[in-house]
Amino acid sequence: MGDLIIRRGEPADVEPAVAVWLAANSARRKGLTPGAEQAARARGHVSNPEAFMLVAEEAGDVVGMALGTQGLADDGAWPPVEGLCHVSMVFVAPDFPEARSRGYDRAQLWTQSDNMRARRLYEGRGFFPSGREKYEFGERIVHYQRALRETV
Repeated sequence: MGDLIIRRGEPADVEPAVAVWLAANSARRKGLTPGAEQAARARGHVSNPEAFMLVAEEAGDVVGMALGTQGLADDGAWPPVEGLCHVSMVFVAPDFPEARSRGYDRAQLWTQSDNMRARRLYEGRGFFPSGREKYEFGERIVHYQRALRETV
């Protein structure tokens, strides 16, 4: 693998970013590709001039993306919330993740037991609590793990 570069997305990155979005969603859904309407909506979000996109690039190829837009009240219904950036569309090409390319087949992490936002994020990405816990600096932290490769 070459050097990974994170940079601001440009108009020329819209289609490569949408391709990453499509590939990641297809992999997550076990091969079921998002429909044309979903792809058009994603393309609209990524090309929105009010948004800003960051892309991860390796050897000239877009391998990851994230989008920042004006945060809105009422779960996006309206009105804009001053000073709030909504982060969305954080995706990595399924064949890119560095840990897999280095031969790792499992991942682990620790997080504070009361950090429910992080725990929901990790669980949504396939991590599960192993049952291990410990205390660090007076806080209870819990151990999470997950497989990185599909088992057959």
